[in-house]
Amino acid sequence: MKIGGACLNQIPMHWDNNLKNIISAIEQAKEEKIKILCLPELCITGYGCEDMFLSDWLPAKALQKLQQILPHCQDITVCVGLPVKLKGHRYNTTAVIDNGEIKGIYAKHHLANDGVHYEPRWFDSWPLGETATINLFDEAIPFGTITIQLHGIQVGFEICEDAWHEKRPARDCYYGKVDLLLNPSASHFAFGKANYRESIVVNSSEKFNCCYLYTNLLGNEAGRMIYDGDIMIAQKGRMLRKNKRLSFLPFNLLAVDVNFENAKASEQFEIKDYAGSQEEFGKAAALALWDYKRKAKSNGFVLSLSGGADSATCAVLVAEMVRYALEEYSVQDCLELLKIQEINQDSINHLSPVEVRKQIVNKILHTAYQ
Repeated sequence: MKIGGACLNQIPMHWDNNLKNIISAIEQAKEEKIKILCLPELCITGYGCEDMFLSDWLPAKALQKLQQILPHCQDITVCVGLPVKLKGHRYNTTAVIDNGEIKGIYAKHHLANDGVHYEPRWFDSWPLGETATINLFDEAIPFGTITIQLHGIQVGFEICEDAWHEKRPARDCYYGKVDLLLNPSASHFAFGKANYRESIVVNSSEKFNCCYLYTNLLGNEAGRMIYDGDIMIAQKGRMLRKNKRLSFLPFNLLAVDVNFENAKASEQFEIKDYAGSQEEFGKAAALALWDYKRKAKSNGFVLSLSGGADSATCAVLVAEMVRYALEEYSVQDCLELLKIQEINQDSINHLSPVEVRKQIVNKILHTAYQ
C-alpha cells in the first residue's frame, strides 16, 4: 500500500492559504495513488493561533473548513489536524477522513508545555486510553484514543508530543496490534532536533513492530518559530524514506510503497540531509526571512551596518534566501512572490544566475551605516 505525508506551510487563521495547501496536497496524493495521507498538527487553523484557541469561534470555524475538505477526499484516506470543542473542553485533534467520510477523531494526550510551547493554556489533555462519541454533521463519530481499520490494516495515532513520553498512546496501540502509527506534528526547528526526531520514528517502528509515519509543519508560520517540514516513514526499525527539510515551497509530499506482510519487501530510498549545523542553520534562517517577508507583506529588509560579524551575517542570510528561493522557483515566480515589480524577465534574460540574484537582493536589502 502506498502511504504518504505532506508538510504544509500554513498561516494562523488564513483560511484561503491553509485550505489551498491542504487540498493541493490531497489532489497530488490522489494523482500519485496514495491510499493514506497524513497532514500536520492543527493544519486547518495553523498552530500559532495562541489565545484565539480559547474562543468558541475558532473551533467552529475549523469544523466548517473540515466540511469543505471532505469532498476532496474521495478514494483516499486523509488525516487532518484541527482544534475541536467537546462538552466545554478544547482538544488538539486529528480527524480521519476516508472516502469523504469522517471515520474518527484522535485527541492529543501529552500537551507541549516547555520552551516556546504553551499548549495547556489552550487545550485540555485527553485521558489516555479513553474513547467517547462526538456528533458532527449529523453523524456519531468515535473520539479520543482511537484506532481504525483502514484498507485491511489497523491504524493508530499520536500527535507530536505524545511520542516524546514513555507513557504514550502508541504503547496502548501496540497491544492492539496496530500495523501503522501516524504522527501529525508541529515541532519547531532547533539544532540537533531532527536527529532526535528521526531516532523516535525509527525506534518507535521497531519497538511497536509497525510502520511509523511522521509529518511536520513547514516554514515560519507566524513569526517566532521555524518548522523543519520533515516527513519520515520507518518500518520495524528501518528508515524507508525521509524528505529534504526546510523547503521554500508551500507544501511537500513524500510517499512509500509499504508491504505490511513482509517488511523487507517495502520500498527504501537513499537518505540525504544537510551536511552539518552551519548549512542547516543557513537554510532555516533564510526560510524564516522568506516567509516573514511574504506573510508580513514587507517591501524588504533594512540592515544597520556596524562592520561586525552580526550585520555581515544578516546580509549574507538575505542573499542566501534569494539563492535558495531560485533553486525551487522560477525567476518570474520568485519576483512575484517577493512583490518585486522593478525587475522583469526580459531585463535579466542576458544575466548569469549570480547576477540575477544580485539584482533581486539589491531591490529588497537596504543598508544604513551606524
